[in-house]
Amino acid sequence: NTIFGQIQQNVTCETCGGRGKVPEKVCTVCHGKGTERRKRIINLKVPAGIDDGATIRLNGHGEAMGGGEKGDLYVHIRVKAHKHFTREGDIILSEAHVSMIDAALGTEIDVPTVDGKIRMKVPAGTQSGTDFKLSNHGVPHMRSDKRGPHIVSLVVDTPIKLTKKQKELLEEFDTSKRHNIF
Repeated sequence: NTIFGQIQQNVTCETCGGRGKVPEKVCTVCHGKGTERRKRIINLKVPAGIDDGATIRLNGHGEAMGGGEKGDLYVHIRVKAHKHFTREGDIILSEAHVSMIDAALGTEIDVPTVDGKIRMKVPAGTQSGTDFKLSNHGVPHMRSDKRGPHIVSLVVDTPIKLTKKQKELLEEFDTSKRHNIF
């Protein structure tokens, strides 16, 4: 008895494990528990598009307690970061680099996607930071055949080292632009 009244506590017997009997000869594998722990490889189909932190439940692949049926195994998913792509929900983000000449004149470039390379048109006059949407090339939606987009952000590379001739040509271009020659 306590000041709160009578308290009753049930605990599992450490000797018999709650089975009511003790084996005469204890098994060297399970040590009398009736189950053994062992590592095994389980093939697991991870659905495309699964989110980081998601949990997959595998019925009957967990531990069995007290000679009972096997429990469930819960697998917690950690999606590894990709070195070229970033993911935001069902959207894949990446960057593509072009020279300032290609950005000014327009070009076509090969863009890596999760499906392989895709040819993408860069219109003349495209500025650095312009985003291009590649529909249906992002992360697959769970339980559907739809996919999110792949957004490509264009980075215009400005040359760092120029020859004397290249500098003269750029200065000539700048002068002609100021005088509306072009």
